[in-house]
Amino acid sequence: MTFLKRMLEQSRLPLSVGQFWWYSFCYWGIFAVITFGQLMMLWLLKEGVVMQPHEMFIWLLDGLFWWSTSPLVLYAAIKVPIAFKVRESSSIFKPILVHLAIVTFLNIFINILHYYITNPLMYRAVGKSVPLENYLFSFFIAYTASFGQYLLLVVGFNKVSYIYRYQELKQQNFETELHNEQLRGQLANAQLQSLKMQLNPHFLFNTLHSVVSLMVKNDIRKATLMITTLSDLLRAVLVNQSADFIPLQEELKLTRQYLDIQQVRFQDRLKIEYHIDPASELYPVPQLILQPIVENSITHGISDMTTNALIRIASTVNASGMQVTVYDNGIGGASKKPSKGMGLGLQNTRLRLQQAYGANARLEFDQPVGGGTSVTLYFDGRPPTADDRP
Repeated sequence: MTFLKRMLEQSRLPLSVGQFWWYSFCYWGIFAVITFGQLMMLWLLKEGVVMQPHEMFIWLLDGLFWWSTSPLVLYAAIKVPIAFKVRESSSIFKPILVHLAIVTFLNIFINILHYYITNPLMYRAVGKSVPLENYLFSFFIAYTASFGQYLLLVVGFNKVSYIYRYQELKQQNFETELHNEQLRGQLANAQLQSLKMQLNPHFLFNTLHSVVSLMVKNDIRKATLMITTLSDLLRAVLVNQSADFIPLQEELKLTRQYLDIQQVRFQDRLKIEYHIDPASELYPVPQLILQPIVENSITHGISDMTTNALIRIASTVNASGMQVTVYDNGIGGASKKPSKGMGLGLQNTRLRLQQAYGANARLEFDQPVGGGTSVTLYFDGRPPTADDRP
């Protein structure tokens, strides 16, 4: 039973062991009834010829024998399936020859069993036996029918098993696609939330606080400039929120707007330099990938400087890809405050790079002993586009 159960699991048929034996009995029983009907017609057509009880018993044993071979047929159909392939028509002959050999062996086996075991027992019971000629005649007459019945069962089983396995794979594929679609939806929401959270609340609060301070000082021009620049920045983020990647020149515009606001706050204390390779301007990068790096430079690098604060953004392109560096001349590694390593903003930036580019991108964080901080993004290759996806 364990062997048969494993075979049923392998075939993917939704049958129990009991159901398998019942369906097998019905299958072979149909052919048994048809054969019995043919014999009845022969008896009616040939006067004086009647099937003896011992012959009917042998006929019944034949039916039970073929019914008992059903697990063997199932095993053979799994191991040597018959598949009709138009392009590989020659592949069908080998399985048929294998199954032909199995049917031949079974027919020879049942006739030998009858002749050497059933026949002597019947002779002792009723005093009659079946001549050897009858067995030879039965072998050659029934051989074609038994092969057809066997082959029909193998082909039918292969087709039904294929349908169930196909439906199972189709259902698994549907569930996988549904799961992937849910993950993509969650990823899209996470990316949107990430874009929104990139504008640090502290930055918004500080900007609004600076606006209030400028209004109190009656510096309406700077307050208006700061509010306008902030509005332009938020509008640009919302316009591009559906895009996974934007050209570097668009990313630089967002970064400039952010730094314009910071320059209003820091006034003449902050100097900003851009060294942008023209070949890098159209290179696609994740939206707002630079803003948290620049914010990190301001918050942890130059916020305590009273003069000559510098932030430099540079980009270069080479044969392997592009690199973008954000440098500030803050206290950097010379700080007496204990360092906890890379901050949350830089960690999130590294995760976004890995998500967008995989192993083909990296982030390097450097704080020389003499001061200053340098963060470099390496884009070794371009992110996958819709045309590149399979």
